[in-house]
Amino acid sequence: MASLLPPTGTNAFHRFTPESLAEIERRVKEKSRREIEGEVEELLTPHKDLEAGKSLPMIYGDPPPEMLNDPLEDLDPFYKTQKTFIVITKGNTIFRFNAEPACYILSPFSIVRRGAIKILIHSYPFRN
Repeated sequence: MASLLPPTGTNAFHRFTPESLAEIERRVKEKSRREIEGEVEELLTPHKDLEAGKSLPMIYGDPPPEMLNDPLEDLDPFYKTQKTFIVITKGNTIFRFNAEPACYILSPFSIVRRGAIKILIHSYPFRN
């Protein structure tokens, strides 16, 4: 059963790796197997604090500088069975992306896709 409370502190941040994606796929298969067997699962809802575009809640602290602007495992338990990952910017803004292959060919680990994400989240023209 998934924890209803999100993990806290800086140890909550983990890089999004191929192993992370494999774990999400395993959870999806397990969830679908339980649905087929007729098990009733509690319905989780996304945490309002962890919505895309919002600032990271203070309970998590500041992410380590080497993890900023890089794909991380999603912090929200709601998304543990969905193929998503997050990117946190220097201003602690959360961006959420789909982990499915983009254009059916670019995996989330592709250098081209990572470059596109860095361009997308870069806030240069809007910096004060």
